[in-house]
Amino acid sequence: MFNRRIVSLCILAACILALASGCVSLGTNLPPDNPEPGQPPDTPSLSTLRGVIGLEGTDTVARPITVHIGSHQIVTTDGHFAISDLETGKHEIQVSAEHYQNYKGSIAVTSAPTAIEITLQIKYNKEDLDLLAGLVYAEAAGESHLGQVAVAASVLNRVTSPKYPNTLRGVIMQTVQIGGVDYYQYSPVLDGRVWELDPNSQPEAYAASLEAIYSALGGQDPSQGATGFYNPSKVSPTSWVTTQPPTVKIGNHQFFL
Repeated sequence: MFNRRIVSLCILAACILALASGCVSLGTNLPPDNPEPGQPPDTPSLSTLRGVIGLEGTDTVARPITVHIGSHQIVTTDGHFAISDLETGKHEIQVSAEHYQNYKGSIAVTSAPTAIEITLQIKYNKEDLDLLAGLVYAEAAGESHLGQVAVAASVLNRVTSPKYPNTLRGVIMQTVQIGGVDYYQYSPVLDGRVWELDPNSQPEAYAASLEAIYSALGGQDPSQGATGFYNPSKVSPTSWVTTQPPTVKIGNHQFFL
């Protein structure tokens, strides 16, 4: 009997020692109580995100812009978008548009409505934009602003067409071979007028050409999707350009597909 009491006391002492040393924990690692049967699981918190996408160089957005955020994909043609059922938390966001650099970033969406503003940067460098400005000036210096935008837009339409080179310089400097002879697509490249626009000595003309280019980059296209143009008074009625599907005539230029 005495020995059994000693054994019991030893076991009790060992348990007390284990508790004191942290080897045994009562209740700290127990699983949480299961939800009551029929109780719905927690639903994610939803919020609203409103965004404004701007384009470098212009205040007017008329080009399709694609926004990816979470499981959502939105296409906006005026730069504004809204998502009313976005889960709160951090989200990756990607924005893309023709002629502009892709944007990648992140945003923390809170329970309160969240707003974001992004400006996409033009993907062409200054040398290429200056080359296009020289072409717009050489081809349409005497035309209205609308006519200059149309010329710039027709060049940009070639950049995005699979029928032409996919760079500004490639389109402007492209040649075609006819009868074994290489011909430039644009006469100002052939005769050198494309290089005559000087930003320093002709700041107003340079600014006007750039304004037309920025408008075209932003999505304005008075040419109605044209990829070429010509002056009817300066080409032969039998020229190949006169057989192309016309889109619109602006000033002295007939635009065609």
